Amino acid sequence: MTDTEELNTNNQDENGSPEPSHMMLGEYVVLMETNGHECESWYYFIRKQGNETNLKYLEDQLNKVDWYMEDDLSIFDLDLEHTVTAKTAKQMTKLELNSYQFHRKFDGKLKHIDLGFKKKDKNVRMMEKTFDLLGYGQIEDYISDEDIDPEDLTDNESESDSNTDSGSESESGSDSESESETEKEKESAKEKDTSKKGIPPALLNSDRPNWAKAKGKRQQRKR
Repeated sequence: MTDTEELNTNNQDENGSPEPSHMMLGEYVVLMETNGHECESWYYFIRKQGNETNLKYLEDQLNKVDWYMEDDLSIFDLDLEHTVTAKTAKQMTKLELNSYQFHRKFDGKLKHIDLGFKKKDKNVRMMEKTFDLLGYGQIEDYISDEDIDPEDLTDNESESDSNTDSGSESESGSDSESESETEKEKESAKEKDTSKKGIPPALLNSDRPNWAKAKGKRQQRKR
């Protein structure tokens, strides 16, 4: 068991879910995502220790692509040669420079990521495949233990959690027609919000955590 896994086992919230370990030791590498539609670059700080093999495999795949801006696609770069400290990575996540999403720090184990490149794939196809798997912060699907603080979450998330809790305590029985209408309204609102962000249809059905974009929503600047 790694140090991070042991910390996560010992530190769990009231629901039994692992809390962030807030690792402040070790070195971190940076996966950078740059999106022309949002006019922003997002840094994903990934703990190097224990992730060397999977990081190298991901880098080898990304180096096969001749990156350039294309439509709403993001471009990706992974620097394994230069590292930063855990303290620097943490400080970077606090910078309020972006309006869509802040930089993020991950302390957990990185999974093996296969971008699915084939020999017949043209360059733009490899860009599309990478974006489908990693675009808009989806690296979170392949690594655990994001170092996020309570103050990084918006009031909206807190209210949402509160409403969910109170909803579970209330009577279970609003009629199915009302529930169906509510679901349709939520889905419609989601599609409208997502379309404004320029996220492609491939990401619309993603079951990403509600707090995945919490930092980006916090004190969001008007354009």
